[in-house]
Amino acid sequence: MFSHPPTDRPGPSEPVVPGDPALDDRWRAATAGWRPSSIRPSSVRSGEPDRVRAWVRHAWEGLAGAGAGPEDDDALGRRVRDLMTVAALFVLQERFLAVAAGEPAPAEAPDPRRDGAPLDDDEVLAVVRQTWDIDPAEEGADGFAAELAGFLQDHLDELAEEVRERLVDRRGPTQVFAELWSLEHVDELEPADQEGEPPFPLSTDDIAWIVSGVPGPKKHTAWEWLTR
Repeated sequence: MFSHPPTDRPGPSEPVVPGDPALDDRWRAATAGWRPSSIRPSSVRSGEPDRVRAWVRHAWEGLAGAGAGPEDDDALGRRVRDLMTVAALFVLQERFLAVAAGEPAPAEAPDPRRDGAPLDDDEVLAVVRQTWDIDPAEEGADGFAAELAGFLQDHLDELAEEVRERLVDRRGPTQVFAELWSLEHVDELEPADQEGEPPFPLSTDDIAWIVSGVPGPKKHTAWEWLTR
């Protein structure tokens, strides 16, 4: 009825995203086949899109235990809840990196279905109904698909703000800032002690170096945006 097929833009070939093995199945269920366009082109050109995904997984794991349990009793279910949290984290990092580069934060959250996020029609309706009342009589009307996509994007926009607040509250602004800043400033990190070492969490030395170094106006603005 109103599903969006994946875009033609080529995506990565299922990169291995490091994380807690106990959460691997949940991560795969929420992200299989998804190629988020919110990964900034600069990260793709520098060969760092997998670092972005690694941070999203790391941040998601920090939030995964804060929601409902395996027997979710609402209309969403755990997989959809996980997917929307992941989508919100991609929006968060995109906006942070834009601000950190001296650009305006993107005003509109993307519709994750356009990049192949595994959301079916009923699940989209369940997500949107968390925030808005939808008249069942409108579901078959002309233009409803576009209206629903707009509702989903608005919901994701609100969720990204909620995720920012939760993440800063759980991990502290210093750690979250350093992790996000490092996504496009790997030159400020110490070389990894071992080849193949997961990029997150950052070491305390890396966090201290990023936060206590010469701030500069862009770093100050990004800090203010994150902790507002």
